Order: sequence, then C-alpha cells, then structure tokens
Amino acid sequence: MQRYTVTFQPGGSSVSVPAGTTLLQAQIQAGLPTDAPCGGQGTCGKCRVTLSDGSQVLACQTPVDRDMTVLLGQAQKVTILTRSLAVQTQPDGTDQYVLAFDIGTTTLVAYLLDGKTGDQMATASAMNPQSQYGADVISRIQHVLDQGGGDMQQCIVAALRKLTREVARQAGIKPEEITTASVVGNTAMHHLLLGIDPHSLVTPPYMPAVYEARELKARDWLPTSGTIRTLPNIAGFVGGDTVGCMVSTRFDKLEDLSLLIDIGTNGEMVLGNNRRRITCSTAAGPAFEGAKISCGMRGAPGAVDHVTLENGRLSYHVIADAEPIGLCGSGLLDLVAALLDTGDIDESGRLEGKTYSLCPNVTLTQKDVREVQLAKAAIRTGIELLAKTFGADIGDIQTVYLAGAFGNYLTPASACRVGMIPPVLVDRIVPIGNAAGEGAKLCALSRAEYAYSQELAKGTEFLELASLPQFQDQFVDALEFSEEDL
Repeated sequence: MQRYTVTFQPGGSSVSVPAGTTLLQAQIQAGLPTDAPCGGQGTCGKCRVTLSDGSQVLACQTPVDRDMTVLLGQAQKVTILTRSLAVQTQPDGTDQYVLAFDIGTTTLVAYLLDGKTGDQMATASAMNPQSQYGADVISRIQHVLDQGGGDMQQCIVAALRKLTREVARQAGIKPEEITTASVVGNTAMHHLLLGIDPHSLVTPPYMPAVYEARELKARDWLPTSGTIRTLPNIAGFVGGDTVGCMVSTRFDKLEDLSLLIDIGTNGEMVLGNNRRRITCSTAAGPAFEGAKISCGMRGAPGAVDHVTLENGRLSYHVIADAEPIGLCGSGLLDLVAALLDTGDIDESGRLEGKTYSLCPNVTLTQKDVREVQLAKAAIRTGIELLAKTFGADIGDIQTVYLAGAFGNYLTPASACRVGMIPPVLVDRIVPIGNAAGEGAKLCALSRAEYAYSQELAKGTEFLELASLPQFQDQFVDALEFSEEDL
C-alpha cells in the first residue's frame, strides 16, 4: 500500500502513514496532542487544521492522499486543578515515597508524597490522551467495543508513566524508589486502564465487571516498584473517584445532611450523613468542559471564565488577561445566567435572535443554550431524586460540597440561577477542589485509609435514576429555567 509522509508544524514532527489514514490518526501516531471531543465523527469542529495551500480542513475527515504539511493551531496550556482541602492522616511509614493518581475523563494528575511524613513533594498534570477517542466515556467505550482496547490502554499507561518520571525528576529521585501507588478514576477509566472489558457498562443493568479494590504489581504499569492500589467501584458510573471524594470528606462522619457533587462529563453525587448515604450518577455530558459548545474550550489562556451583569451591561474576565477566544464551563454558566436576567433567554431556553455575541470571538448560540439545559437538568434531577429517595426535603441539606475543576471555579449564584442547583442551597455551597485526588493520596499513604475506602464503598447505596418511573418527567421539568430559579 502506498505510504505518505505527513509533517506537522510548528515543530516539524513527521510520520509515515498508509494512504487513506486521516490527518487526525496521523497526528495521534506522531504523538501530538489532539482536540477531538466527538471522537473523530466530524461533528464538533475542534480538530480544524490548516494545510500548506492555506485551506482549513477537519483533521478527522481528511484522508492522507499525498505527502502533506499541516499547520496545527497553538496548543492550549490548560489549567488543571491539583489543589484540594488537605486532610491529615497517619502514614504507615513503610514507604519512603508514594504516588497518587487521579485519572479524570479529561485530565490526569499525579502527586508524589513523602511516605514517612505525608508531605507533598511534587505534582504533575496532563490532559487525558484518551480524549482523542471522544470527550465522553461512552464514545471511548464504543471505540473499544468496535476496535479493541489496546490503543486506549496503551495511551493512558504511557501518560501515567510520563507523569511518574516527571514527579520523580522534580523531587530528584528515581521512579523505582516509589514503592506504593494508588489510582482513582470513574468506573470506565478504571476498566480502560486495567484492560477490563467495558461491555457491562453500556448494557443493562449497567454495572462494573469488577467492583472490588485491587492491589497490582507496579512493574506491569509504571516505572515504580512495589504495588498499585485501585479504589473500589460502586456502580457502572460511580467509581473510585467518588469513593476518593468520600474518603477525603470523611463523609460517613458528617452529622448534618450533606450533598457531595463532582460535576464532570458525568455528574456523580452522594447525599447523606453518618447514618445513611445514597449515590447516583447523571449523564451531564461534556458541555461544561467545552465540548458541543460552539465557542467552547477548556480553562486555558483566552477562555472567558466569568461573566457579570452590572447596571444592565455585561462584562467578562479572560484567563491570563489574553485576547478572548472562547468560553470555558464557568464562563458559559455565568453567561447563560446573565442572559436570563437580561431577558435575552426566556424560561423555555429560547435565545433572542438565536445568537448572542459577547465579544468579536465569543458567541452563544441557541444550540449552546440547549446543551446547557440538558446538562443542568441532569444534575438537578439527580439532586431532587436523591433527596426524595432519602426521605428529605432539599432545604434539609446543610452543606453542598462541590468537587472537581468545574465545581471549584463556577459561580454558585449562576449555578442556582440556571437551576442546576436548587436556589435554597446557594449559601451552603463549599468548593473542595480535587477531592478525588486527595482521597488517592490518603490511600497511598495509609493501608488503614485504603481499607476505609472499601468500607465506604460497601456501605453506600446506589440509586439507578433511569429505573425510577418519575425520572423522565422530572428531567423534562428541569430543562426549563423556571420562575423558582429567579
């Protein structure tokens, strides 16, 4: 078969590929970062590149039919949340160095800790390379079912190895001096990392193939020695990351009724206290991470991250005070909330004029508003049905813990204005940063914490929202921006 050379600029990286290979596939083979949240279906438009003749094409839809030179857009330097509320524990002290990973659907974070003192020595982060197969877990699972999981597993393992070497370099140690590592991630990330068939996650009753925590030989996955601890899964879309959040918040020790929400591509949440706790997952979709939004982007320089309405006029803030080029999740939420207040968006979600221009490079479309409605309705429905199942009123919830990057940066008033979180809770919202990563750190430092994570998972009830007869009606009701959210 005829082969051609594709050269990517800037940088001059080149790769030889068979004729018919798409430019996106060539980019992946060259080891270059990609932005293809639709998984190469040609629907998101995020993989647009420029050819040597000046024409712009979608990399995922353009086959290689000759030697080609491709100009890539400047890679976004995304801000990845690594901070969290610090939780004290007594380290076992048997390891000199331990490592903790938070494998998110979008981002990866690694923490290197002193195994004797618990002090954090280094941290490193990266985008999850699996996003080249789709922004959401369903797209990635479908890729594995259609084409096998080898490439999906290989790219995440390579990324974790790179992060391991980076934190070791920062601390001035050898990777093999690290003797214990822990990993948290949602159930799909867990299965794809370990090479477990994810078929059960997308077929009724949508449950994990593996629930239990596992200790694995590190040499099969990382350039470290000793073992890797994976936290347990609770359900098909409630995994070790949620368990890690519960570990770091000591959720089963809370006296007041509390709600924990980790808003990402999936919205996992836990409602309860020291007497009972129930968890569920809602398919919020990747809208708040920039996918499926016309000007959507991640939290990088140039992203509008906050919008405010003052004296009838909208103003906005841009990350790094750069030229605005798009909207990240918190900015999107603020903009929709502000336009509800100005009347440009009505209760049904209709956008006046079908498009709103915030500034020359940033617009909001009617389709964008619909994506926000779907995402916020999923979260709100989960909260309402969890409370109903628990036998509590929304007003009984005393604290709302928001975990994850989006929860850390969003404006609580905007989240309540659009109806994603019930307005009565606006003053009870507490951002807790990367709580899943904090849980991973605790489980790396202490075997007792690792055992605690397993107890938490076993004692947490799971609510399958889609099985409830009132789910569909509740979801449809939550789509509107109702008067109660004013």
